[in-house]
Amino acid sequence: MGTGGMRYGAGRPSYRVKAEQLLRVDVRDWARLGYLNGARNFSCSWTRGGEHTGSIGVHVHSPDVLSLRYTLTQNEVKRDVVDRVSIVRTACPFGGARPWFNCTKCARRVAVLYLHRGGFACRHCQRVAYSSQSEEVMDRTWRKQRKIEARLGLNWQRPKGMRQLTYARLIDKLADCEMRRDRACSVAVARLYAMLGQR
Repeated sequence: MGTGGMRYGAGRPSYRVKAEQLLRVDVRDWARLGYLNGARNFSCSWTRGGEHTGSIGVHVHSPDVLSLRYTLTQNEVKRDVVDRVSIVRTACPFGGARPWFNCTKCARRVAVLYLHRGGFACRHCQRVAYSSQSEEVMDRTWRKQRKIEARLGLNWQRPKGMRQLTYARLIDKLADCEMRRDRACSVAVARLYAMLGQR
């Protein structure tokens, strides 16, 4: 069960909290909107299905430090929380710098912090997995195939402007998806026969 439950080809255990279920802040979005330039205050809010699910206030002290201010309700008790987060920057190959959060718990350099267990931290500290990591082999390969097909034309035709080498690589990936599904089917059928033979 430790590597993915009872399902064949499953990824990480499905009992872990999923990143898609949590409120998160992404430093890349804030940098793109120019929020990290100089001292300023702004707010960030989330909605799910059109319903307001949460909001925080952000105070940028300097290009290297900001504070996340929010209210947590635990056991019907509300408390105000302020998380001080450092920002580090790495140089880009063609100039400029890319900002990262320093995780509030482990100081790991990350782009996204998740709100879970009473505060914001990276997904490693929060023990958070992506939904795709709990998918079975068939689901993973179908999702990968749909992603590749979105880049191709109708009936897997090479789109105008796509390099032949890129097109060949994508076709190889599609063939690999089909091969993985065939292998998963064979293993599943073999396991089924083995179970029936033991009765």
